[in-house]
Amino acid sequence: MKSEVASPRKRPRWRLLLIMELVVIIVWIVLKSVPHFVEQGWGGAVDLLLLIAAIGVTLSWLIFFSRLRWKQRVIGIFLMLLPVALMKIDGHTGSFFPQLSWRWSDQSATQMPEISGMMAREGELIKASGPAYFPRFLGEKMDNWIAGELLPDGWESKEPKELWRIEMGEGWSAFAVAGKFAYTMDQRGAIETTICYELLTGYAVWTHSEEVRFEESMGGDGPRSTPTVADSKVYSLGATGILTCLDARTGTLIWGKNVLEETNQSVPKWAKSCSPLVVDGMVIVTLGSKADKSLGAFSAASGELMWRSGNYPSSYASPVVATLAGKRQIVAIQQKALAGFEIETGKELWAFPIGNPQSNCASPLIVEDTIITSSGYGYGTHRIQIKKDETGFKATELWHSLKLKAKFADMIVKDGFLYGLNDGRMTCLNLEDGKSAWRGGNYGHGQILGVGGHIIVQGEQGDISILELNPKEEKVVLEFDALDHRTWNHPVLAGRILLVRNDREAVAFKY
Repeated sequence: MKSEVASPRKRPRWRLLLIMELVVIIVWIVLKSVPHFVEQGWGGAVDLLLLIAAIGVTLSWLIFFSRLRWKQRVIGIFLMLLPVALMKIDGHTGSFFPQLSWRWSDQSATQMPEISGMMAREGELIKASGPAYFPRFLGEKMDNWIAGELLPDGWESKEPKELWRIEMGEGWSAFAVAGKFAYTMDQRGAIETTICYELLTGYAVWTHSEEVRFEESMGGDGPRSTPTVADSKVYSLGATGILTCLDARTGTLIWGKNVLEETNQSVPKWAKSCSPLVVDGMVIVTLGSKADKSLGAFSAASGELMWRSGNYPSSYASPVVATLAGKRQIVAIQQKALAGFEIETGKELWAFPIGNPQSNCASPLIVEDTIITSSGYGYGTHRIQIKKDETGFKATELWHSLKLKAKFADMIVKDGFLYGLNDGRMTCLNLEDGKSAWRGGNYGHGQILGVGGHIIVQGEQGDISILELNPKEEKVVLEFDALDHRTWNHPVLAGRILLVRNDREAVAFKY
């Protein structure tokens, strides 16, 4: 009787797995090379597609084609799915790629901090003007650049000393600095707060609370606006349109109202993010997503509605005040149009169609009688000139460039050159014609701030880089870690104090 001989076990089909994954990579390379995806800012979505496809292909091979023993297949499936079970999606980056974190990782603050700081004396003037302060979004002159005259020599090449680090609630508000205090907004559970800290210690001085919460899975939760400090008062605009005027010394509510409800406007998809513009006794803010009269002026003293204007839905950018063609006016970028408005009445002086139906986030940047405005999603940067003739004001395009698409980050102009993040990549354009001077590294959808002859770059993942304002090449002087999570908040430099924050923590550094 002949014994049966077992047939040899077939070898695992590793080569097939390699070929399948190679096909996925080739498809990814092809998609990444399609200008439409890159120009529209969908690079992160393509990367996510690659990740999902790679995991799917591996699982399919493992289960159906690998020829491994079933015990090995089960172990392989378990090892592949274990990281998925241990991680969570914690928002998205600016390029739409999921922000992943461990399920046990720290979350933003939900409780109000213990009030431990020293309030200003009753009647004390909270100074907001001068190189030691940063009283509103983009700085006192609203140009995203400061001289940095109080900084020590060589500051750019030395890592600053950490003064304090505190837990923060959700939101993308930056700091406004006036007197000895720093003001910001965040979300703590069901409470939206405007909060005052001691600048040198990080101790909470006072908080103002509103029982409202904005949630959005892609853009994140909480307020987006940065407070404005003027005349010893703090003006803040919440994510759902609650505009408040607070005593900067004590946090006492002077007046407050929901400006969207009052004007029959609706909350934009990604919430209100415009920072209040305080000018000539008025607080000016963009309103909601309805096209009719989407810019509003309210009395700084009482909150009374003074005028409304605008013919397009509001954008996510903040209005600025500028003198163009001899006329002091308000400049606001809306959805589909850039326009100038008379301060006293709100009368529209001129408008220029920018044609972008997506999210305009970067605030207008004024250069003499011209305006620089930029958008992501493939739209690019315009330079618009304002002139006056016998019929009124006229807006003319000087140039339009696709080399700089500032999706989130505001820009800087210095010595005839424009600097900004082109969908995350540092870029320099010649201001005269809009042509590219150089293209540098990728910092993600972070933020930048011009300081003297340098740029402070807040990377999207919390790191900080110091660059030269150099029109010939990108020159990185220093890099150091500051935060460890998605960071869309704008960095602030008040004198020698650098303040950075995200939706989890805030840090103060001293030079």
